[in-house]
Amino acid sequence: MLSSVELCQSFEMHRNREQKRLELRSVPRKCLYASYYWMPPRMGLLHARLQTCFPFSVQVCLNGREWLARTLET
Repeated sequence: MLSSVELCQSFEMHRNREQKRLELRSVPRKCLYASYYWMPPRMGLLHARLQTCFPFSVQVCLNGREWLARTLET
């Protein structure tokens, strides 16, 4: 597992004094990403990136060339 700090879109609470309400605003901020790598024998190299700030987005990446090469070998 690797981790890195990168820019991301997240939310912040703001007070609207005119309407006397709390509002959510989308703002750029720094966020910690955790990257997990693994290599199953059938698929090849895979990795997933998990954003640790709200909203918790997940990206899963698969190397299509490696998967195709392993499929054609069998």
